[in-house]
Amino acid sequence: MDETRSSLGPDPDLRAEGAQLSADPEMLEARVDAVATRATVAAQVDAAAAAEQRRQRRYLARALLRSPTFMVGMFILLFWVFMALFSTGITQNPTDVDPAASLQAPSGAHWFGTDDLGRDVFARTMAGARTVLIIAPAATILALLWGGIIGLVAGFWRGLTDEIIMRLVDVLLALPIIITSILVLSLLGKGTAIIIVTIGALFTPVVSRTVRAAVISEREREYVMAARLRGERSAFVMAREILPNITQPIIVEGTVRLGYAVFTAATLSFLGFGLAPPSPDWGLTISTQRVFLQIAPWTVLFPAVALASLVVAVNLITDGLGRVFAK
Repeated sequence: MDETRSSLGPDPDLRAEGAQLSADPEMLEARVDAVATRATVAAQVDAAAAAEQRRQRRYLARALLRSPTFMVGMFILLFWVFMALFSTGITQNPTDVDPAASLQAPSGAHWFGTDDLGRDVFARTMAGARTVLIIAPAATILALLWGGIIGLVAGFWRGLTDEIIMRLVDVLLALPIIITSILVLSLLGKGTAIIIVTIGALFTPVVSRTVRAAVISEREREYVMAARLRGERSAFVMAREILPNITQPIIVEGTVRLGYAVFTAATLSFLGFGLAPPSPDWGLTISTQRVFLQIAPWTVLFPAVALASLVVAVNLITDGLGRVFAK
């Protein structure tokens, strides 16, 4: 009977330990001190980790500010962002037509000349950044969101789940982006939202492969194993443990995709699958004005240079981020 423990009530060993602690105040005080010490150590570890994260962020900020490549790219990008937001307030209306001033060369009245309808090329070039800087960043964000989720799931679970997901990704990667975009836009229409979703979906497979590779390198680390041993759910481990530690490759991949998204959006507009006239979109302007290239090259040259400068700026930012993160 003594060897049989009741299924109800506290464990006899625990009752015995509680009685011993009650009988020995010094032992009880030592146990309380030990618990308090462990809590203090845990708080100190958390504080040290937070301080280290703040130090790393300050280091990255200073390193980026000292990077000429990053700063030049950021200056050009911010210039076009400013023009996209405020150009209509500091230039002529980009849609104003003046047939009497058509195809005029650059002058004091029209810094970049005029097009075939007498519209100011400078105003249209500055305003043309607006559509590109709406479509490209939005499509990149969608690609990072969808690709991040897919890459996290595939890299964390591995096995059959990883095989199925990555085979589907390989199929999508085999599709030419421009041709597939043309087919989708021909079927669904040419609205801005459809263009954004189409470009974001076509960039998702590339992002997912990058995220998956980063997750695979992190999933066997000690902090992930500790979270698993604590009984944390897989979603929590992926979102709160792994994701914060792979933000650097995701940021670099995002800037790379942004450059490609700018180029893709302009290409679709050039081919007639973007916005419709009289939009000052760079790709559309190059497409409609290319017939005047020999007699009025400024109508094509300035929008083309603007587009190239934005793509180069994004690539410079990507290169600067890659170099800083590599250190």
